[in-house]
Amino acid sequence: MTVLKIGSVLGGRYEILGLLGVGGMGAVYKARDCEVDRLVVLKVIRPELAGNPEILARFKQELVLARQITHKNVIRIYDLGEAEGIKFISMEYIEGQDLRTTLTERGKYSPEAAAAIIGQVSEALEAAHSEGVVHRDLKPQNIMVDKLGKVTVMDFGIARSLEMPGLTQTGVLIGTPEYMSPEQAKGEDADARSDLFTLGIILYELLTGKTPHQATSAVALLVKRTQERATPPAKLDPTIPKYLNNVVVKCLEIDRKLRYQKASEVLADLQAHRAPRAGPLTLRMPRFRMVEELPTKWLGPGLAALLLVIAVVVFRGRIFRILTNSKPAGPATSLAILPFRNASGDASLDWLGPELAELLNTDVGQSPSLHTVASDRLRQILHDMQLTPNANLDASTLRKVGEISIAQTVVWGQYDRLGEQIRINATLQDFKRDRATPITAEAPNANAIPGAVDRLAREIRENLALSPSIVKELEAQAFKPSSKSLSALRDYNEGLELLRQGNNLEGQKRFLASTQEDPEFALAYSKLARTYSNLGYDNEAEQASRKAVELSERLSGQEKYRISAEHRAITKDYAKAIESYENLAKAAPDDADVQFTLGRLHEDAGAFDKARDLYTKVVKAQPKNPNALLAMGRVETISGNAQGGLDSLNSALSLAIQFENQEERALILHVLGMAYQVLAKPDDALNYFQQSLEIMRRLGDKDGIADSYDSMAQVEASQGKPQLALTNYQQAIQLRREIHDKKGLGDNLMNLGDLYNNLGKYDEDLKATKEALQIEREAGDKGSEGLALNNIGNAYFAKGQYEDARTYFEQALRIRQEVKVPGDIASTLHNLGETDLNLGEYDHAVTYYLRALELHRNAGEQVGYAADSDSLATLFSYQGQYGRALKAEEDALKALREAHEGGLFLATITCDYGGILGQVGRFEDSQKTLDEALRLARGINNQAVVALALNFQGDRFFYAGDLNSARNRYEEALRTASRASDRPYIFMSQFNLAKLAVKQGQSSSAINALKSLFREADTLGNAFLSVDSSLYLAEALLAKRDYPQARQELERALARSEKLGLRGLQARGHYLMSKLLNLTGEKEESRRQIDHARQLLSEIRKDAGDGVAKRSDVAPILQGPS
Repeated sequence: MTVLKIGSVLGGRYEILGLLGVGGMGAVYKARDCEVDRLVVLKVIRPELAGNPEILARFKQELVLARQITHKNVIRIYDLGEAEGIKFISMEYIEGQDLRTTLTERGKYSPEAAAAIIGQVSEALEAAHSEGVVHRDLKPQNIMVDKLGKVTVMDFGIARSLEMPGLTQTGVLIGTPEYMSPEQAKGEDADARSDLFTLGIILYELLTGKTPHQATSAVALLVKRTQERATPPAKLDPTIPKYLNNVVVKCLEIDRKLRYQKASEVLADLQAHRAPRAGPLTLRMPRFRMVEELPTKWLGPGLAALLLVIAVVVFRGRIFRILTNSKPAGPATSLAILPFRNASGDASLDWLGPELAELLNTDVGQSPSLHTVASDRLRQILHDMQLTPNANLDASTLRKVGEISIAQTVVWGQYDRLGEQIRINATLQDFKRDRATPITAEAPNANAIPGAVDRLAREIRENLALSPSIVKELEAQAFKPSSKSLSALRDYNEGLELLRQGNNLEGQKRFLASTQEDPEFALAYSKLARTYSNLGYDNEAEQASRKAVELSERLSGQEKYRISAEHRAITKDYAKAIESYENLAKAAPDDADVQFTLGRLHEDAGAFDKARDLYTKVVKAQPKNPNALLAMGRVETISGNAQGGLDSLNSALSLAIQFENQEERALILHVLGMAYQVLAKPDDALNYFQQSLEIMRRLGDKDGIADSYDSMAQVEASQGKPQLALTNYQQAIQLRREIHDKKGLGDNLMNLGDLYNNLGKYDEDLKATKEALQIEREAGDKGSEGLALNNIGNAYFAKGQYEDARTYFEQALRIRQEVKVPGDIASTLHNLGETDLNLGEYDHAVTYYLRALELHRNAGEQVGYAADSDSLATLFSYQGQYGRALKAEEDALKALREAHEGGLFLATITCDYGGILGQVGRFEDSQKTLDEALRLARGINNQAVVALALNFQGDRFFYAGDLNSARNRYEEALRTASRASDRPYIFMSQFNLAKLAVKQGQSSSAINALKSLFREADTLGNAFLSVDSSLYLAEALLAKRDYPQARQELERALARSEKLGLRGLQARGHYLMSKLLNLTGEKEESRRQIDHARQLLSEIRKDAGDGVAKRSDVAPILQGPS
């Protein structure tokens, strides 16, 4: 075999950088394409095989088939080349590893990671199958995963088009036995369902680390596969979620009729259990801070999550532009209506040419049996062919237009003016039947043109190669804006064109002019409402939309239904709007305005995958449409794939600059800012937001200016610049009030509330968020209403008003259960658990935590699962169930590692784990873990977590009996918490120093401090700290020989600790009571008290191990006399 030398240049173009592998057909190299300066892969065919026609045909087939599939999860094939006698394919280079390598290196995947990979493979298969291509040799070696987790399916070398006979035959075994479907094993034809069987094998292997059937030979393996059902993966590993087990089982049905029939069905089942990113603001589960990002377990619901804010909601409506052109899946007949040529010699009539085509496009009617090529697509084709609007089109040119647009029938023609009369001469050219049909219509004057268009449309329908029933269907679905004013129609169509270009400011002017020309023009009012809504003028949008609905009462059919559907979208009635547009999409499959509006609604509702599917069609049809590229980049960004959205956004930006569309340019810059915000590049994000702001200011676009201020504030808040953030939020809110953008105002107020909360200004938070709540309720936005209620609960929680917090959390839970977003439900359940933990209602708290944990686990949300486990660990440690606490913390850390989560979450949970290790007497392990937590906390410059780690280190020394070292840590913790102005950790540090003072014989100074700390803990409703403070206060009083007060304090502490099940505190209480009774001469009762204390400790040791007996506060209880 020819070996290409590293550093050599193949064909003067490809610099060979390295050998990636050698296979049966040849070698695979990493190379640089010097012509376009990009890394590529070269798949080189062995010279001894290049002369074999069948092998060469298979090699070419890979290029042909793969090029049919354009999808982000399918390898891009660039070219088939030959140089220096070597045949090769050049393709996309992916920096990553194939799935086989990663499986070998790391073993089985977590359910969340496995579902993410299989979801992307399903998308790739759906794209291939929709083009009639079956892979037939899918396996882990053919699946690449890059560093960001993006999956790419490769090697269509033996893939087969369902329409391509000849390369393989029934009875010939094609594929890899270990990943072969039963029908392939029997030598039968493979179809899309065969790929889905293989998909099930791969998912099985990802979840369990092994394939479903094991045998001693390939033949035995294939026989098993055709006869024996696979053992469900959950039987091998009960922790596998039920929904994933069900997906595997259905994929692996032996009878292909019982399997999934489409890859999209697999994807739907996977996504049904994935919590959508429905919230436009930060998900406050747990609540996080923008300045010092750690709420405590006793003053904030859950652990802090430094989640990046994606400000989708500030662009609600505005970033969604109505686009054109989508391609139906294989209609029976396709029709292209070209712009008409102006033959009058009067340039003032030039506008009529495209107008006639636009009117005819919808007036002919729509049906799944007829595909009408969109006007924008035809204009692009004519532009690419260098044809001017008034060019004469000869037969060969018309045929070429038909070929490029994939239209079997083309309508073209011209118009002339004779006095007032306008004569339209058209030709219907049927290439399939090689027939040209002349069609003529006359209008006595310009205002009669719509009637002439109706007559032309009727004749076109009647001359299409369609059955009478389909012609009837077209007539029923015919749609023409119902205005008798030609000038109103002209303004309306110009407005539509501007709207499609993303130019709402100018589009609004045209629609307004249209309504002034014809005050009865309902559809013009409807589109005017859309531009107002896109610009953030909600009041004006609703007024115009209501006017359209009123005027539409006199209309019938399509126009009335479209106006009603748009009204539902304008008024944010998303469920009914989606239903309406889905019905419109079925009736008018080629109406791209309808298709894209449906995509916009799905995106607004958080159904990003459905939106992506619709936008992908537009991008495929119009790769140079900046709006389409913006939509694609935006949906990738807000669904979590910001890196994947950058190419689309940068391409859109180049086109917006080229077309000199400033409004569109500003929008794209803003979404680029969002993308870099998600990618944790705040300086880049701010730069893009500021560029967008400058353009919006020049345009005088107040809504756009408000968008920029709000987004800049979010970034500034995350950078620890609260004053800058506050100023920008306030400017955004002022502008929202000026333009009456209620929805935008509500969302900005919630962001402002977030900032106030993280600054500890809880009353200001409540004021802002309660105003937002009222707005969200009026808007009918249940998702945002639930978020506002949850946030108000958080504010009350932070104030220590736990009953008020619980009231709002319970309201939030009811709303979120209606909306049915598992992640949101789980967050509120977690917050209710935190509330009950502080109120000492531990049984209720456990129930809430376990429900949240199950939702997070089923949704594959590892970070949420970790937070729930960490909170359970805290509760278990309060109750002296240290073994369960350790296990819960270990589960939390494992979940974070599987999610590759670092930063604040990892630092905090590592800290908590180290604290519990100290409580069970594993002092060395505790010190190592807390040192690591301290390193992590200082690495992210989070002083709150530093203070927590120092306090836990102090506890570790305290339990080990090294009180001086403990004091050093507690004092350092107090200084750190004070610098951060973090009241919870100041409280913790002060309490620790007070208890240390008691142990060091400084009871007099400790008594007043402990009384104050007890009152504060009691006021806050923190049951555990209240009891703990009470016990140390009793110990101090005992040391001062104030026996009556000590006894009263102990009786109160023992009663509460017993009621709450705080076994560790109970043991200490009984021990102190024993000491007191012994000093007051009640020897027998003293013995009963110490026996009770030791019995409790014996139970604790069974769970925690003997290490707990080494603690300085436990050893005296066990070692003293009975």
